[in-house]
Amino acid sequence: MLGIGTAAIGATVVVRPETLAVPCGLTGTAGTTSPGTAALCRGIGARDVVSGLALVFAPSPDPLRLAVVGRVMTDISDALLLGSFRPVPPARGTLATLAAGRSVLTALIGLTICSGSADEESAKLCGEQARRRYRREHDTSEPPWSLRGWVSGIVDEELQRAGVVQ
Repeated sequence: MLGIGTAAIGATVVVRPETLAVPCGLTGTAGTTSPGTAALCRGIGARDVVSGLALVFAPSPDPLRLAVVGRVMTDISDALLLGSFRPVPPARGTLATLAAGRSVLTALIGLTICSGSADEESAKLCGEQARRRYRREHDTSEPPWSLRGWVSGIVDEELQRAGVVQ
């Protein structure tokens, strides 16, 4: 859910950069966003789309952990940088607090990722999670998650078209 939410928010910023520019105080006196500021906001939005999709489509715990670390680091940089853009101290603190809070939430979620621990109890829990996931993915009584299949199909098709895979 974190990955889907991150990608959705990022896509919103790419389409409407003022959704990020306004709270950060990056608009002109008339409330307009300059082309340079819009490009900056769209870059941040695109970064969030990519990091969100990395969280959603990580194939195993190790890449997922790496995606979580990347997401935490981008949230920390947002807390440090985006909060400094706003000239009014209360708003600056609010922006920094929101970004830092999201960083903490992402880190806490990252701690729940099942690892290949030598601890027998942890291994049992990981094995049970893997069995439940396998049953859920291969259960034909319920339709599969169509969004994930749709995006995966598009990626496969583009990779084939580009000649990366056959």
